[in-house]
Amino acid sequence: MQKHYLLVLAFIFGCSPSWEEAPYEVYWVDGAKKLGYRVSDGAYISRIDEPVNIETNQDFISVYACPKNVCNYFYIDKVNDHKFADHDEFVFGPYTKRQFSKVAESMGLPKLAKD
Repeated sequence: MQKHYLLVLAFIFGCSPSWEEAPYEVYWVDGAKKLGYRVSDGAYISRIDEPVNIETNQDFISVYACPKNVCNYFYIDKVNDHKFADHDEFVFGPYTKRQFSKVAESMGLPKLAKD
């Protein structure tokens, strides 16, 4: 019985998102990892492909991502983002590390721990 319990727990945690802050969530589609805006149960509007590192504060989400194997920095304006926005309407970037550092400092973006 205990083995079944552990198996169920492993399955539940294995299906859980790797990062989530409502309404944003990391999810997978056809083997690709995406950061998206959750509009309903299982439905998302994609914001950034292949996120690697995500940090957040009250107003913004900072993301280091590698879509198409090219890594760059992005940020999302959480204050103005909404479920009817286009996928890139409140997503800014790509930025180089140097560009992102300047933008992050001037706007108060969350610092990415390690990229």
